[in-house]
Amino acid sequence: MTQEDYQILEDKGAHVNAPYKKYYEQGKAASEGGKLKHVKEYTLEPYSGKGFELGKGQVVRYEIIAGAQILDCFYMVKSRPMEEWADTYHTSIIGAMYQSEGMHYYCNSPWIRPLLTFIRDTVDIEAIRKEFHEAAAHSYVFHNGACSSAIYEAGFGIANCNSCHVNTAEAMLEIAGEEVARRFIHPAAFMHFQPIAFAGVPTALKYFPGRECIKVGDFVELLAHDDLLVTVSACPCGDQHDMTDFESFTCYPVRIAIYEGEDGPLETAPVPQRKTMNAVDFVLAGKPGMVVGKVGKKA
Repeated sequence: MTQEDYQILEDKGAHVNAPYKKYYEQGKAASEGGKLKHVKEYTLEPYSGKGFELGKGQVVRYEIIAGAQILDCFYMVKSRPMEEWADTYHTSIIGAMYQSEGMHYYCNSPWIRPLLTFIRDTVDIEAIRKEFHEAAAHSYVFHNGACSSAIYEAGFGIANCNSCHVNTAEAMLEIAGEEVARRFIHPAAFMHFQPIAFAGVPTALKYFPGRECIKVGDFVELLAHDDLLVTVSACPCGDQHDMTDFESFTCYPVRIAIYEGEDGPLETAPVPQRKTMNAVDFVLAGKPGMVVGKVGKKA
């Protein structure tokens, strides 16, 4: 197999992303041109979670206001939160595990459509790469979930420490109720303001403190392509500058602001007309018309 054959994921990802490029360009232009209208805002308090609604065509801004602060974010489609949400696997396989301007947060199967587009990032990414690693970033998808009180007990010997697990539950209860909160008690997270790099042998995810690279006033913005329920956690690690013991963790408040266009919500991506069925429904239906590849033979 040639090296070119291995580019299929990159090529297919570019094909999937291509129709949505204009929404990034339009959203970024509106933001940079001062064409966004402030709608509402919240303060995410230290050691807490916040749940809120984000309307189709609106832009959410997460802004550093006191000190570098790690955020764990999760997004559900308001009309069916138990069925459709922003999915870290599809987001990373179509784009990358590092998130940057112009990339999209894709939802789960069978829809695989962009729920949000990353339209603006003011963090000095070159400073992060110079300081930590040539391929470092600060926004990424964490497939495994988010920090939990149990992992802090395992590491520090203290039960019931604050964690993104707790904060996400708090936010889910606030915005979506107990049934949804129990379903998504420990979701895979979309993270911001956490300098990281995939480095080492074997490949390992390394974390770095953000104090020197992430400044007060830095923000990221995302454009919503559907009406969403959002939860955000202020990670107790704060800027991760002191991890010697849990009581040394320092957490900061973050501004969450909602915007839309001067004349109303911005233009958003249409829903692609996928024909793939829900996997369980497909199996129960007898897998009608299933497409498969070849059956391998002994080498």
